[in-house]
Amino acid sequence: STSGGGLFLDVTPWVVVGFSAVLFSVLFWFPLVRGLTRSIAQMTGATEQIAEGRFDARVDASRRDELGRLGGAINRMAGRLAGFVSGQKRFLGDTAHELCSPLARVQIALGILEQRATPEQKESVEDVREDVQQMSELVNELLSFSKATLQLGAIQLKPVVLREVVANAVRREAEEGAKVTVAVSESLRVAAEPDLLQRSLGNLLRNAVRYAGDAGPISVMATQRDQQVFVTVSDQGPGVPEEALAKLFDPFYRPEPSRDRQSGGVGLGLAIVKTCVEACRGSVSCRNRTPRGFEVTLRLDAVP
Repeated sequence: STSGGGLFLDVTPWVVVGFSAVLFSVLFWFPLVRGLTRSIAQMTGATEQIAEGRFDARVDASRRDELGRLGGAINRMAGRLAGFVSGQKRFLGDTAHELCSPLARVQIALGILEQRATPEQKESVEDVREDVQQMSELVNELLSFSKATLQLGAIQLKPVVLREVVANAVRREAEEGAKVTVAVSESLRVAAEPDLLQRSLGNLLRNAVRYAGDAGPISVMATQRDQQVFVTVSDQGPGVPEEALAKLFDPFYRPEPSRDRQSGGVGLGLAIVKTCVEACRGSVSCRNRTPRGFEVTLRLDAVP
């Protein structure tokens, strides 16, 4: 043989030395690499949550290296973003609240003016009344949006019978001529705040009736999987453009900018739905149905 049967070269010691070196390298480097990948994965998850608007995400910044400095910077960024967004929403709510009193006085003055106006002037007064009414509705939506967003951490959840909340929302929002079918078991209970949950369902039903009430029946269904309940509100209307699905829950977003106040609202309805559901520790998603229709799904925690 080339080694002369071990006379010229004995490979056994070299194999032992090589294997020992590899084993030592693995035992030495594995904890270091594992610590690095764990920290990077934690920071990646936190930044993804911050990108989705969850500014309470934090990472472990106890490391004494560059990753520790990066973790501290991420925590400070999340804190400052939370302060900016909270201040903006508080300013929005305070402004809307301050507008309530002058709008109420304007409505009272318009009522008095309408009684004293001549027949030729009443048409103009009615136009002003419609504009003031639209402003009042916008202010109310802004108040609802700001209250839901500012009370996220202070809301106490409790067991809610889902069918009762759905029935109340259908009774309030389903206009005459719009058919709404409900398939919700009476035994389903979810952890939620009743008023916020009813407001979110009411906004979804109002949108479905407005845009697809004539296209066919509107369906409200609820199913439980494991420890979660999924509430689905679907219609048979034209749906929305695919590129608009990711932005539907953004405040003041309209899929079609050409819509006016009567046909498209101000773009706060679905934003209020999102904030109300998130205040109940849930989530909301939407999709277009096949061959036609639109569907919104609420995910809430089930109560045994």
